[in-house]
Amino acid sequence: MKNNREISLGLIILFLSISLFSFSQSVFPFTENKGQLPQTVFSKVKIPSGSVFIEKGKFTYSFYNGKQLQERHDLQRDENWIDAHSFSSNFINSNSNSSLILSDKSKYFENFYYKDINAENVNFYKYLSEENIYPGIDLNMYFSDNNLKYDLIVSPNISPKLIKIKYSGQDEIYLKDGNLIIKTSVNTITELAPFAYQIINGEKQTVKCRYHLKKDILSFVLPESYDRNVELVIDPTLIFSTYSGSTADNFGYTATYDRDGFLYSGSTVFGVGYPTTLGAFQIDYANGSYGTDIGITKYDTTGTTRIYSTYLGGTKDELPHSMIVNNMNELFIFGTTASDDFPVTVNAFQTTFKGGSGFSPNGLGVSFPNGSDIFVSRLNASGGNLLASTYIGGSGNDGLNTSQKLKKNYADEVRGEIDIDKNNNIYLATCTYSADFPNTNSLQQNNNGDQEGCIVKMDNQLSTIIWSSYLGGTKDDAIYSLALDKNDNVFVTGGTTSDDFPITTNAYQNSYLDSIRSDAFVTHISYDGSTIINSTYFGSEYYDQSYFVELNSDEEVYIFGQTKALGTSLVQNSNYFTSEASQFIAVLSNNLNQLLRSTVVGTGKGTPDISPTAFLVDVCNNIYISGWGSGTGNGPLSTLNMPITTNAFQNTTDGNDFYIMILDDGLDNLIYGTYFGGSQSAEHVDGGTSRFDKKGVIYQSVCAGCGNNNDFPIEPNPGAVSSTNNSTNCNNGVFKFDFNFPILISDFDAPWVSCVNNISFSNLTTSVQNTTYLWDFGDGDTSTQSNPTHQYFIPGIYNVTLIASSSVACNLSDTITKQLYILSNASSNLQGVDVCKNESVQIGVLPINNPSINYFWFPSTGLSNVSAPNPIANVNSSTLYKLIISDGNCADTLYQMVNVDSLSINASDDTTFCNQDILLQANTTGIVNSIIWSNNSYFSDTISNLGTYLSNSVGTYFIKVENNNCVSIDSVSVVNDNILIDLSGITEICIGDSVFVKVDDLSPLNPIINYEWSSSFIMNFSSDSSNFITYPDTSSWFKVIATNTLGCYISDSIF
Repeated sequence: MKNNREISLGLIILFLSISLFSFSQSVFPFTENKGQLPQTVFSKVKIPSGSVFIEKGKFTYSFYNGKQLQERHDLQRDENWIDAHSFSSNFINSNSNSSLILSDKSKYFENFYYKDINAENVNFYKYLSEENIYPGIDLNMYFSDNNLKYDLIVSPNISPKLIKIKYSGQDEIYLKDGNLIIKTSVNTITELAPFAYQIINGEKQTVKCRYHLKKDILSFVLPESYDRNVELVIDPTLIFSTYSGSTADNFGYTATYDRDGFLYSGSTVFGVGYPTTLGAFQIDYANGSYGTDIGITKYDTTGTTRIYSTYLGGTKDELPHSMIVNNMNELFIFGTTASDDFPVTVNAFQTTFKGGSGFSPNGLGVSFPNGSDIFVSRLNASGGNLLASTYIGGSGNDGLNTSQKLKKNYADEVRGEIDIDKNNNIYLATCTYSADFPNTNSLQQNNNGDQEGCIVKMDNQLSTIIWSSYLGGTKDDAIYSLALDKNDNVFVTGGTTSDDFPITTNAYQNSYLDSIRSDAFVTHISYDGSTIINSTYFGSEYYDQSYFVELNSDEEVYIFGQTKALGTSLVQNSNYFTSEASQFIAVLSNNLNQLLRSTVVGTGKGTPDISPTAFLVDVCNNIYISGWGSGTGNGPLSTLNMPITTNAFQNTTDGNDFYIMILDDGLDNLIYGTYFGGSQSAEHVDGGTSRFDKKGVIYQSVCAGCGNNNDFPIEPNPGAVSSTNNSTNCNNGVFKFDFNFPILISDFDAPWVSCVNNISFSNLTTSVQNTTYLWDFGDGDTSTQSNPTHQYFIPGIYNVTLIASSSVACNLSDTITKQLYILSNASSNLQGVDVCKNESVQIGVLPINNPSINYFWFPSTGLSNVSAPNPIANVNSSTLYKLIISDGNCADTLYQMVNVDSLSINASDDTTFCNQDILLQANTTGIVNSIIWSNNSYFSDTISNLGTYLSNSVGTYFIKVENNNCVSIDSVSVVNDNILIDLSGITEICIGDSVFVKVDDLSPLNPIINYEWSSSFIMNFSSDSSNFITYPDTSSWFKVIATNTLGCYISDSIF
């Protein structure tokens, strides 16, 4: 039995809302006392197997053994007695002059007649309150969402420390995982951890709170920093949810957001009927048969309007995997296609479909008859223009996780993630079967197994791969998620079946533990894709996979995935866990050599409950997860019995819903848990990623209403884009849910390029109460105004920084820096960049959200795009570039030097090992600080630090030279020459007979050029001949040493 509390402090009150019990009940639970109850009792509430008696400052709980009562009813019990137990909770030092009030009377009543009691017209009420239970504190009690709740409401400047509750009569009372556990002889009651928020300027801001239990007295601990002049409450809000309104069957996959809070959804559409908007890029369904195009819709912040809606696809099937929006509100879509006419743009990196082997994923309604390629597409802010679009792939299937050992959930084929950096470069985390996948500047050149993980970094124009690489071992691997650190180094995570996955020295887990199923992994890759910085396995001796990775502000590494690890074997430094639960959350150090904390959450049934769809670590280090559980695709998932909190948006489930959980950073407390879904349909996604933003708002895509149902929760209703599922089967549903934490997110806007030196800044910070601001304009001047105006006297590029601070915010402060360009028809220099030989580098300035700005680069040599603010330069010699930035009124010229480091290594040609050690050599150019010879390409062992290496065995040897900026690697192979001969002759003769002795050259590569003979018989013939005739007069032996063109030799003899 669960008893849930909410605390709210503020201008209106400290609000302690306690959900005493969850049960089906009339909304008029309070019975008045007209003499049928003891005189001290004001009201009574019936609860499952008992009652609550309400007095001034006191609740008395009376329970009986419901099972015994049922057995007696069923004549299975002969005893006349039934076990019962009562205990009470008393508000210590409460006000004896408080007033108990019942309100909102029902239309029905009851009469009580027994012994000398005659109570008639006993009424029932909806609300009970005790005014001034403490001075300045009221208690309100009511029934809501199948829960009996009470709120303690604390007036401004009244301390919640007044509230102390003494429990008497129970067998045990203790705290566990932040919850209050009360045990009696007949049952156990769990009061879930308290929660709280404040309403500030009409916005809800959370305040952390927790129980404190000293012996049997309960109180509440809140931070000293909360504002006692405003209300404190926790109350997550469903901002909106809607169906797409498609009349065609429409499966949900992916969702994302932009800086303004617009929601973008990605789905598949099985025909004509998706509600496209006027002016959209593709208003018509393009698939020639009953297959899929992608449906893309941008919703406004309230879910009441479609900003745009479009199809995207060719004449065969497409699937959307992941989406993201850049700072110009342009949407990038990453997915897979079977179409050889998928819309691509002229300057795309790859304009032709390469395909692979035909296959059809189970349950998705799509087919790839000629295999699959990855696509990436970029739509403008209005959805009317396809700004860039490209295929990416080789001759095998790309982008789909079809490994039977790694595909564990329905639609796991359609995973992977797209991300973006501050330069608007695009990153993909996915997998491939291609042996010829586009591989540029990579840390791993070859596909070592069958299905291999791969990472791609592209420019904003989708015309250039900056770097790309395989990542994996000799068996199946898949990358599902990525995260960028502050220096644009990349963390990736996923699942592997390879016991030789690339792991670095001192990794937290350096060995593969599950030889049958899979382990999770996390790998940290350098910004240029050339080096694995750190890499580790993560898991148990059972199934493990990691589906998402996130970083906190200290760049600790958080992963979220599934496991079948036994008991609590994956729990470390965590107080919130469920033994045998099969969803894990783990926090690793940035260098991946230490597990800081980890937990397992869920029902504890020993198998996964949900398929992960979204993951977040917010700026306060709260941890958010989202996933779905249902039998869709014959899967074993279910949301039944997942942990929820009293303030859950939805506290019941049919087992086929979405589930959202929030944990604190220490993995010690469940902050929030809720279901989301209808009572008929099996809500799910058919693959793809959804997202939380850093404010703690989820943007979730759903495959909803399947079976032509209309049970998906809609908000607002009426008013949502579509409150009904208009297809005969499924509709893409979406929901946006705000958890209302008191989070500071700094942001601002300005005319980023200007000929005017007087700049007005617009503060867009997500603020809380008492927020203060500090501006640094990059020229030495500062301001504490909210929306300042600043005058620049010298043209140039300025880094403008805004720091927002508040003692109420859970993160206390947040900082953002952006670049501002003041033009004046002048010239200046950008900082030069260094690049290694045969590598590319990004130059120029950060992208600006202003379509009126034009960029012109000279010379064009080696540049990916002469009209981009930050093109990719790929040159073999140092080059001075000139950039002209113009807003149509004035222009500035910027010069930037690309310095190419000449460091290179050229190892000896591949050679052959024969009779003696071989000296391997390497020639270098440029400044060399270190040289390493190794037996492997990861350089995990060092066999020499000299420019030469004396080899005494066959194999491939790798040499790496480094200086302060660059690394150059080469290799040399040493192989056996395999020199072979066959010496033959007659072995038995008579005296005086001749014998013919010869040697045959059987060498497959290099011919023998010299023969050296010896014998026990005195010979008279040339020693370099391969054969001869002789007349031995006694038994003799003959020996030959044969030497080939490489100087390798072999000997043989005959008697």
